[in-house]
Amino acid sequence: MDAVVITVVAIFGLMVGSFLNVVIYRVPRRESIVLPSSHCPACEHPLSITDNIPLISWLLLGGKCRYCGERISIQYPLIEAVTMIAVVILYVSFGLTFAFGASVFFFLVLLTVSAIDIEYKIIPNVIILPALALSVSFLPISEFAKVGWMPFVDHSNWVFSAIGFLAGGGFLFLLALIRPDGMGGGDIKLAAFMGLFLGRYVIVALFIGFLFGSIGGLAAMTFLKKSRKDLIPFGPYLAAGAVFTWFLGVPLVNWYLSTAGMV
Repeated sequence: MDAVVITVVAIFGLMVGSFLNVVIYRVPRRESIVLPSSHCPACEHPLSITDNIPLISWLLLGGKCRYCGERISIQYPLIEAVTMIAVVILYVSFGLTFAFGASVFFFLVLLTVSAIDIEYKIIPNVIILPALALSVSFLPISEFAKVGWMPFVDHSNWVFSAIGFLAGGGFLFLLALIRPDGMGGGDIKLAAFMGLFLGRYVIVALFIGFLFGSIGGLAAMTFLKKSRKDLIPFGPYLAAGAVFTWFLGVPLVNWYLSTAGMV
């Protein structure tokens, strides 16, 4: 594959990751993502172009603001690097196709809400609701053009996504009814969003998400001295389950059915 194209895709991923950092920082604070321009979170000094080069500027400045010397969170280069790597992997997997665009959108939403949930313990409606609406708009495009946007079917269909939407959102909604303090509304909407992309395989994503969440919860109680009453963000675990399923869901299900002697 052409190294020049991969480089361009990687740069695109870095730029998108830089924008995600703006969204992650400003949306929970109810600030505009357009104005003012990028600035230091500590001293609020506007950043020059050389201070705002994704990943590179943070490394060259030693993770500190040029103007006030305050440390800049490692979240910034981490989000940019993860986004770059993910976009490159998705491009290599799908090429410059509709599936690539949809996959990038899916991943970016998952990454954004995960980062916000970790920091603020919320999944903002201003992000997840438009994401749900835009995802639904993918369906007629995919159906009409007969082009795929999921790794599970040749082209999208309403039934596949509707099953996932109801299974994902519905299951967590029932859990919230049974235990209101155990599941937030943002988690329910996130699971419904995942279902639109994963279809019936959203059940696999939820299972993996709960598994990761259980391990993470035990680790937090053991090493961070958290208690059961402490609020632990569940969105990142759901997102991890979704990404895992996006790439390995079908092989995992086939392996399980084969092992169980069901196929």
